[in-house]
Amino acid sequence: MRYVMLLLSLLCLSLSLSAFAEGTNEGAFVRDGIGARAFALGGAFVAIADDSSAAYWNPAGLAYLDGYHLGGMYVVGGRFSDAEIKYQNLSLLAKPVQTGSYSGLGVGITWVNHIVSGIPYSDGGTFSDNQSLFLFSAALPFGVGEEWEMAVGTNLKYYRHTLLTGVGSGVGVDLGVLFHWNIGDTPFSLGITSMDTLETIVSWSGTEHNPKNYVPWIIRGGVSTVLADGILRLSGDVDLSGSPLHSDFPRYSHLDRVHLGIELLPVSQFALRGGLIVWRDGTKRLSAGMGISIWQGLTIDYAYVKGSEDGLEGDTHILSAEFSISRPGE
Repeated sequence: MRYVMLLLSLLCLSLSLSAFAEGTNEGAFVRDGIGARAFALGGAFVAIADDSSAAYWNPAGLAYLDGYHLGGMYVVGGRFSDAEIKYQNLSLLAKPVQTGSYSGLGVGITWVNHIVSGIPYSDGGTFSDNQSLFLFSAALPFGVGEEWEMAVGTNLKYYRHTLLTGVGSGVGVDLGVLFHWNIGDTPFSLGITSMDTLETIVSWSGTEHNPKNYVPWIIRGGVSTVLADGILRLSGDVDLSGSPLHSDFPRYSHLDRVHLGIELLPVSQFALRGGLIVWRDGTKRLSAGMGISIWQGLTIDYAYVKGSEDGLEGDTHILSAEFSISRPGE
């Protein structure tokens, strides 16, 4: 991990020397997602999206949440086992309208933060790289037949990135759709999310050249099913990215990934999980975790994400907590 920090330091030092330039991979800090449960399932969560991390994975999932959900995530010991890299989030999701045509409306706000501290200057001293993402979310369900349920959702998202004297910011949009249906007694879900639709532009100020950076447009699709009377859940997602729309930079094919997840609930208060991510070049990453409902309305989740195969990124340990309450009358 020291090598990664050194490379990051050199990159940041080059930026401090007025070498800010256009790029197409802004927002990488949040691309692996949020929430210990989702991490433990290998990021195969687009067709599930049913906890306080739902807005990130598929905003349409907010239409099916009950009541109010307050949750957060914290990476124990630092991301990739480096205490200098902090990664955390907070979310508040709710259904504020109880009657009328918009009784199924789900809304939410999510904050995700990533800080790399202790980056050394060549002549002594340190500085930090601080990135945040804010999601403002809304979703509505629609009837599409007796055996089908459908919801659509959207995120208005705001990126903010501070580094040395530079400040980058940009506004983007996510779009999501989520279907639920049954085949016999077996429930299925299908989710599709358009993340940073048409690319999000992050514009910089406080630098010599004040460039524009671009967050790649990624389409995520997934399916999920629950078997064995609710004891077993299987899920799978695919990420696809297109060629950059605002520049001539090459396509980031490494953003194409397959996610697989499995969740076992031997009892309703306890879950065991496992996951796998496979990149286009064959690189793999394993994950595992568990969840426990301590008492009604409070859930604690843990995820272990194995470090990269080349050894440059260490293991990551993630804790999430969520407190939910039902609306009056539910």
